Amino acid sequence: MLDILGKNKNPSASFQSLSQQLEQKKASVVKEFEEKHKEAIRWAKKKGIKTQELAQKGARGLAAGVAASAMVMSVGAVPTHQTIQSSGGSNHQISKEIRKNSIKTSVNAREDVTKEVKNKLSGQNLYDERAVSKKLTNVLKIPVKAQLNGIRLNATYGIMGYESHLARYPGDNLSTHFHSEIEYNHFAKAHMAGGPGAWGYIAPNRQSLTNEDIEKEKYYLVAQTWLSPNWGDASVKQWFRHRKMVVVNPVNGRVIVGVLEDAGPEESTGRQFGGSPEVYEELDLFKTGPKVLMYFVDDPKDQIPLGGYGRI
Repeated sequence: MLDILGKNKNPSASFQSLSQQLEQKKASVVKEFEEKHKEAIRWAKKKGIKTQELAQKGARGLAAGVAASAMVMSVGAVPTHQTIQSSGGSNHQISKEIRKNSIKTSVNAREDVTKEVKNKLSGQNLYDERAVSKKLTNVLKIPVKAQLNGIRLNATYGIMGYESHLARYPGDNLSTHFHSEIEYNHFAKAHMAGGPGAWGYIAPNRQSLTNEDIEKEKYYLVAQTWLSPNWGDASVKQWFRHRKMVVVNPVNGRVIVGVLEDAGPEESTGRQFGGSPEVYEELDLFKTGPKVLMYFVDDPKDQIPLGGYGRI
């Protein structure tokens, strides 16, 4: 019996053959596990767990850990580049270089106010800036203004166009622009604008790209700044850059907080505003129609995060 367990110093040829087969099977299982559970393996390596141990434990036993890891990564991890296989069959390198110290770790939970926004705006004259801004301020609990620091846009209610992705830094393209395969598969169809916005690149290069920079492009807005009654002074043009705005779909009550990163659209298009693919889809404008309200957010201390507002 001890011989069978490996105590025999001269194992038989059949035992050696069986041992080799077991080792090959083990290697095959580990390889298959690595292919199927890449996320679990990445998480385990950070915890000092070997792939072989992970395979023995099973992916299900580590599901909670992987989920927790994903949450940590979303608010403070520094991932590396990853090449992943898209559903189309070609490889796309998804950039994940984000400076750790730029990532905000606190997000205030908000109640779903879309129904209240929709109800408050129902029957309202949407060109009445005073009434609209007052109602939005009361419902959203953030200072919403048609005019800020004496400056205003040419319109606060109009048609929003569906924009392409902006290059955040020189060389940014569809292969480097997205930070997950899900994002790529869903938003790559919008293509790239071919360059930066009206004020130049958000970041000087790929290495200096921060999470805040990513958020600015993801929720970027476009307005006809040159049609502002305040236009003419160079300082006014610069004032509009990264200016925080709130966009509201009055039909369904959906709200987005974004920033101005480009000037447009041309007057000949008949549109007054533009929004990133993420903004357009979050507001569900393909379904309801493209008319939106766009107002300034008075947030000098930069305390109001970008993205969908008031939806759980």
